[in-house]
Amino acid sequence: MTGTDRIRILIVENEGLVGCDMASSLGKLGYHVTGICASGEEALERFDEMQPDLVLLDVHLAGEIDGIETARRLQTKSSVAILYVTACADLETVTRARETHPQGYLLKPFSHDELRLAVEVAAQRHLEEMERRRREQSFFEAFQSLADGVIATDLAGGIVFVNPAAARVTGWQAQEAAGRSLNEVFRIFQSSGEPAEVLSGEGEAAGAERTVWLTTRSGTRVPIQDRSAPLRDAQGHLTGLIILFRPILQESTTQTAPATVPSHASAPLVDIVESISDPLIALDAHWRLTYANASATQLFERESASMLGMSFWDLVPAAVRDEHHEAFAHALMHREPVSRDLYYEAKRAWLELRGYPFGEGMLMLVQDVTAKREEAERRSRMDRLESLGLLARGFAHDFNNLLTVLLGNISLAEMRLRNAITLPELHTAKQATLQAQNLVQQLLTFARGGAPIKRLTNIGDLIDKFFAHHTRAARIDYRIEVQPGLPSIPLDPAQVRRLLGNLIRNAEQAQHDGGQIVVRAFVPDHAQMFPGELVTDQNFQPSGIAIEVQDFGEGILADHLPHIFEPYFSTRKSENATGLGLTVCESIAKAHGGTITVSSESGRGTTVRFYVPLDADAEEADNFGLSNVFDAAPDAPVSQPRILVLEDDPLVRNLIVRNLAGQGFEVTESAEGSETVRLYQESMNQGRVFDLVVLDLSIPNGMGGVRTMEKLRQLDPDVVAIVSSGYSDDPVMAKPAAYGFAAVLPKPYEPADMVRLVRNVLSTRGIRRGA
Repeated sequence: MTGTDRIRILIVENEGLVGCDMASSLGKLGYHVTGICASGEEALERFDEMQPDLVLLDVHLAGEIDGIETARRLQTKSSVAILYVTACADLETVTRARETHPQGYLLKPFSHDELRLAVEVAAQRHLEEMERRRREQSFFEAFQSLADGVIATDLAGGIVFVNPAAARVTGWQAQEAAGRSLNEVFRIFQSSGEPAEVLSGEGEAAGAERTVWLTTRSGTRVPIQDRSAPLRDAQGHLTGLIILFRPILQESTTQTAPATVPSHASAPLVDIVESISDPLIALDAHWRLTYANASATQLFERESASMLGMSFWDLVPAAVRDEHHEAFAHALMHREPVSRDLYYEAKRAWLELRGYPFGEGMLMLVQDVTAKREEAERRSRMDRLESLGLLARGFAHDFNNLLTVLLGNISLAEMRLRNAITLPELHTAKQATLQAQNLVQQLLTFARGGAPIKRLTNIGDLIDKFFAHHTRAARIDYRIEVQPGLPSIPLDPAQVRRLLGNLIRNAEQAQHDGGQIVVRAFVPDHAQMFPGELVTDQNFQPSGIAIEVQDFGEGILADHLPHIFEPYFSTRKSENATGLGLTVCESIAKAHGGTITVSSESGRGTTVRFYVPLDADAEEADNFGLSNVFDAAPDAPVSQPRILVLEDDPLVRNLIVRNLAGQGFEVTESAEGSETVRLYQESMNQGRVFDLVVLDLSIPNGMGGVRTMEKLRQLDPDVVAIVSSGYSDDPVMAKPAAYGFAAVLPKPYEPADMVRLVRNVLSTRGIRRGA
């Protein structure tokens, strides 16, 4: 295979609609989906027929075996790549999955972009692994069949490979030679009897052949011609040496055997690495330098002559000796390799020191790993984000259910007492619940870059509502400038309020002694958005709106500006700042297809601009007239519509039933999807079809909203349903019509919001049936 266009993918997913959706997305990306299986047994049975390169596996499957056991059995059939696509985030499942060495672990729910990236990475890893295996196999086969002897060593001169021809000449079998010193197995001498050096294979010696005498294991002296070449890794770093040689007939050479052959001789292998770019030094048993290549002299900024004889520990700070001496001393005593990372203050760089037993001392290769450490730190941050995402996904559903119960009951209590008494404590509790909701959604947005639930929104109204609930900082003047006549645009109001809240908080913290914050909303002109570009269309109008937050505080240092969107980056660690605020803002901006830019000057303030473009994403929701549903007053109830509810949490289910029944609706409740389908079918058989179904998206250990809706549509193509979930970043919540839903209801919500939405959908349904 030469590219991802040739990757064959098998999807093993028990949710039929989810599997079809993944297959459609992957097909559009150019992958070949060989099939969709609902169980592990089916995947194992059809594996030879479909011959996939990559398998997308859910953990929970139909059948007797789960996805992880399926992966194990598939891997015994072929070196197939595994990508888990599952909602399981518990430690036990993840640990079991890791044992199958998957190419990735994609957590449900996911966006199409997340699926694309996960499959691209898994496919690329699979291709690289297959190419590595192919190269190794071809090299192995080639070396094994060569008539010439082949010996490969590591950097310290330890033998790692001996082919059959080399074994016959030297008298050392491959398994006996492995791990031994090259000088013990490949003892070569000049005709004068002096030890011959192993050629480095570089410079003038590259590819050169010569005749030397090899002393075999039995002591026989054999004339050979040898040549050598360095072994390097993908980064060009020296990793070892490969030697090729062939015996020559005695009569074909005029050379005579050496008069004497010392029983032990050492070839100075350090000569091999004189020209490599990484610093290399040789130490004796007392840590004294016996050799330093040119790169080592540059690293320590000393002449080679002055370094020889010095103690290695005199070259590095005392703190380095205290931290690493014991590890190197242990390796030297036990004749084993060692690797340590240390920070070299003089160069402000991280160095990796790899020591190898060499003679009575040690050969030490030094490599600058600063870039590698920085990349590792970046990956660590990403791992922390992933862990945070797993944590957020793990508790968000249950926590939002609890918030729904709290918010719902507080709201119902307010409604009952509205005409009798006003309790400020209820209002405070309600506001705290809404703030808790905001924290959960912010965590999800940060960890997952959640898909926005867009509806047509007036930016001016959104800003006014934000400041109506915002606690203003002391000694700060807030100025709001909204361009008149701004159009309503499709966006997620909750996410944009979170973005605005983070920007306002940053602006407040930048002005400890007071100041001014200016919030602007306007349609930017082309010159502002694309400075320096010529506008050829005189009637051109930018298709979007900008929101700016400007402060006149301390500003941001130029050195800090490139890092402000990095997770955990903060200049206010002493104030317990998390460094996540702007990361969340960037996630929200990207999720809306927009941009966020920052301009700042130290000591003069900062301006942050969020640009959100117009698009058609809100059209889907607006087909049902939902763009203003939460702003409309509840209408008078129609004649007792029948509503079927799927909700696994008994507290939330009880709240929904009390709320809807109190508004005159006939409500039937269910706790699991298969029960919902049964009740709907029974109602159809009785000629009393439900007018509306409200489905919870996620049902742990049961049939969730998507699968239930799929089965309901098979029974009744005209079924009308609302999907509700605490997972606001689920693709179903962003594009409900693609899954057959009429509308979405994110948790937590107030009872009045649910009533408004239900009445609006029922009203629209009636119009549609009468058309």
